[in-house]
Amino acid sequence: MVYDLEKYREKRERVLGVKKRGLGFGRVAALVSLAILLGLGLVVIPKSIAFLQNRQLEDAIYKLNGERSESEQALAELKKQEGVREVVVDGHGSRVVVTYNTGVLDTARISAFFLKQGAPAVLLNEVGHSQRMHTMKKEAAATGGQ
Repeated sequence: MVYDLEKYREKRERVLGVKKRGLGFGRVAALVSLAILLGLGLVVIPKSIAFLQNRQLEDAIYKLNGERSESEQALAELKKQEGVREVVVDGHGSRVVVTYNTGVLDTARISAFFLKQGAPAVLLNEVGHSQRMHTMKKEAAATGGQ
């Protein structure tokens, strides 16, 4: 007859004074791993989503020439164009920042649109959208601190 370990386990544990306390190592390791993964997920996932949404966006900075009323009408039409996400005019009304999707539009088509509308505009600069947002945050922090 073979000795059965499971049959006398409880008796051995009572005699030896073995007590089951707390969580086992495997469960503790699983909880710590889960906490680390959730923490990293909360940090990385929102940044990844923001990057994927803005990766094809570019900003073109134009200087408008001509009458303001014609320019405002052209800008209203430009906002309706496919691929244009945002059109921002500075306080003086002479500079315009057009945020557009590079998969749909390019600066040549935007410049042609301005010419077609009769509002001559000169392309001053073309910058990545995320780079411009980063620069604006730095400028806001610099001017806000003074």
